[in-house]
Amino acid sequence: MEQQAVKLDRETFSCSICLDLLKDPVTTSCGHSYCMNCITKFWDEGEKKENYHCPQCSTTFTQKPDLQKNTMLAALVEQIWLNRLD
Repeated sequence: MEQQAVKLDRETFSCSICLDLLKDPVTTSCGHSYCMNCITKFWDEGEKKENYHCPQCSTTFTQKPDLQKNTMLAALVEQIWLNRLD
């Protein structure tokens, strides 16, 4: 059986804030991913310090969530960036 290459959709790996490919991707507890700088700036500049929310699904957080780098997503996006430069 012939294997088919997986076509990676750029939009799937784009930040919904800056609309570019993710840079240093982090994931919120609701499962949405953003560039670390984009979501940090969004929360620091636009949010009241009492509540924070996800820009995509509006899930509300009572505290600013701790964000961790999504290493698997970072590796995928890095491959997309490398292929984009070829």
